Amino acid sequence: MTSLLPFWQTSPHLRGAVWKMSAFFCFSAINGIVRYLSQTAEALGHVALPAYEVAFFQNLLGLIFLVPWIVRNGPSSLKTQLPGLQTCRILLSALGVVLWYIALTYMPLSQAVALMFLGPLITTLGAKLFLRETLTRERTLAILIGFVGGGLVSHATFEGGLFSVFALLPILAATCFSGATLMVRRLTHEDSPQLIVVYLLVFMVPLLLVPTLLYGVWPESWQWPWLLMMGGCAAGAHLCLGKAFAAAEVTYLLPFGFTKWFASTLIGFLAFAEVPSLWTCLGAFVLMGAIIGLSYTGWTSLFSRRLPSPS
Repeated sequence: MTSLLPFWQTSPHLRGAVWKMSAFFCFSAINGIVRYLSQTAEALGHVALPAYEVAFFQNLLGLIFLVPWIVRNGPSSLKTQLPGLQTCRILLSALGVVLWYIALTYMPLSQAVALMFLGPLITTLGAKLFLRETLTRERTLAILIGFVGGGLVSHATFEGGLFSVFALLPILAATCFSGATLMVRRLTHEDSPQLIVVYLLVFMVPLLLVPTLLYGVWPESWQWPWLLMMGGCAAGAHLCLGKAFAAAEVTYLLPFGFTKWFASTLIGFLAFAEVPSLWTCLGAFVLMGAIIGLSYTGWTSLFSRRLPSPS
């Protein structure tokens, strides 16, 4: 293990990949919990917790996990260099979470997560516009292919008619998260990953508290342990994500988001007997191929640095 430590310290791409996959394992667990809370409440004949209330408790309990860091570093550690950007990111994240949790209530995990793969395509377009990252003709083609994959995933959803409106929710959520991701990439140049997470949780709590107080219901005893686990997963996911973006470029990290689809699909199958349709699987793999195409330049530049130059 000690022999791996120098390689870990000198390999930002490896650190970014490991942190990104760890974050998406946590997000997959959250997806399963949201689905479980909704289905179990309906099975018991109770009203399910609204999406904004689940998001409120997730962020509130997640913040508790970060209290030791806040106490250890003191109030001065909470000063951000980019308050305006932090505010915009928090608003986008709050809206994205609510839209995403509503989608999880009405859609199979595999399908909802597959549609969220449109997020990297939107992120890449945003990275071109706001971060001035390269967008070649090959990447443009990959984006177009990715949207074809999104159409395949949503085929069965729109076919049924009932869920046609809900099929748009993951796409809208992905757009919000893509904007927030671009802002995180900019924020990591000035603020620490811990500070970025603390700001998100601290200010999302009062933002989501308002609708929770007005329209929410008090959680039942069986729901509290699941909400607590969501809080821990949320804190861990955001910390890992912040470390990932601090270590490597947004485009390079895109393929490691595949972890979320495989993990969520497995959770959906084992916990809810959800078998993904052929359209969903086909569309998901088309999207994955498109995302790999997007990051092709990042991967080739990584390997070219590791290959010895010809003598």
